[in-house]
Amino acid sequence: MERPLQPLEDLILASLNPRAISGLPHPLSKFAANGTVKEGPYADAILEFIKDWTCEAPESVKHRAAMWFLFESERAFFVACSEARIDAEKLRSHVRRCR
Repeated sequence: MERPLQPLEDLILASLNPRAISGLPHPLSKFAANGTVKEGPYADAILEFIKDWTCEAPESVKHRAAMWFLFESERAFFVACSEARIDAEKLRSHVRRCR
């Protein structure tokens, strides 16, 4: 018997997630609060801020925004980490040591 084909939309969505294809762990999995990072906009934003902090020129707006988010924010950082199921204190402590 032949298997039914997967809907094209499902195949396209699966192809857009490189970790699903390769089986790689999430880059922030070391900081997961309960074992797994919740993929989505919050985890993506945290990764983007880390990238901007490390890769953008220190005088750039992106770098300054990343510095504020990662080191100074008293609410946004913690909300984003909570939504992404990331241990905020552990991540902030780590980035401070890397500073």
